[in-house]
Amino acid sequence: MSATGVLTLGVAGGTFTLLARPRIGTVPLSRAVTSATGAVLVVALGVLTPAGALHALDATTLLLLFGMLCHVEALRRSGGYEWLAARLVRRAPTARWLTLGTLGLAAALSALALNDATVLLLTPVVVGATRRADVDPVLPLIAVVVGANVGSLATPLGNPQNAFVLAQSGLTARAFVATLLPIALAVLAVTALVLARLADPAPITVDVDVPDVDARWALTSAGFVLATLLALLALPGADPGALAAALGIAHVAFLQWFRRVPGADVLHDVDWGVLVMFAGIFVVVGALERVGAAGALAAATRTAGLPLTAFVLSNLVSNVPAVVLLATTVGSTHDWVVLAATSTLAGVATPIGSAATLIVLDQAARDGVDVSLPRLLRVGAPVAVLGTLVALAVLRLL
Repeated sequence: MSATGVLTLGVAGGTFTLLARPRIGTVPLSRAVTSATGAVLVVALGVLTPAGALHALDATTLLLLFGMLCHVEALRRSGGYEWLAARLVRRAPTARWLTLGTLGLAAALSALALNDATVLLLTPVVVGATRRADVDPVLPLIAVVVGANVGSLATPLGNPQNAFVLAQSGLTARAFVATLLPIALAVLAVTALVLARLADPAPITVDVDVPDVDARWALTSAGFVLATLLALLALPGADPGALAAALGIAHVAFLQWFRRVPGADVLHDVDWGVLVMFAGIFVVVGALERVGAAGALAAATRTAGLPLTAFVLSNLVSNVPAVVLLATTVGSTHDWVVLAATSTLAGVATPIGSAATLIVLDQAARDGVDVSLPRLLRVGAPVAVLGTLVALAVLRLL
């Protein structure tokens, strides 16, 4: 391999490693900046021209994510997330039911909207509720982690890697849901059994204020999200990115005309960093393909098997870059489904397996809650391994 190829491998390795870290010492890291820096470096090395970098971008994935980010921001502004979480914790009679309810709520919300947004909004509510109830917050927070990751597996709208798989695989949204929804439900059942054994059955009283919510706004925004999923299911021939982006813009336009919410404000608060991160990853992976690294990765996948490779790689560089990397080795639609399932379930095994996990741990730490590695591994690792085995067994039956 040439010197440029070696440097490209170094840039890619450094980029993907840093994507899985929220900070180095006291220096905070942005996934968007990390990914964009990697893209700039491979272009600066001459591996890709600027035109080649643009060609490496996948428009369908970026448009699908953009549409979902518009929905998420609109739904967040309605107060629906916080209202649902507060109602849940007020109704929980025991710490066990609080943990299991959190698991279910995180899973349900993540199946319809991106899991990163779900955990970002649920984590502070769960921390505050457990403090008022004098309950150890760690297990409910782990329930947020596992619920959000496993629930997101059910639909192509649940997490960024699913959006990428839908855009690249040729799978219809209907086939995606029909195959992966049963797996998500089965793994959630296994997770509930594990958490029920660990959670405290003692009664609790949670005195938490239920925030105000604009019910009509929340229901309308939820309707747009559901409409996006139904449109993807009903129109398998349509481009999923164009469809999701169109409905996302329609959602923003609706708020502007009928709720008098400036569309610029909504777009300003959209998490553009997710799109920048994906764009950078596409460019870096395009550079790896150019220097021949994709062939070596394909050989490793053939040797170890796609499920094991996806599981291990997801816990080395996080599941989003792992999926984009392994996409160059995937052929059949069955392999795409295996990749989606194993990468998502691997995200609960360790702290760096998914962005959603990192967000929960980072948010909890800011609120003074330390979710230790042993406690996370005690639940996350068995769920990830058992869940992956369950997924592979179900896929074999299907």
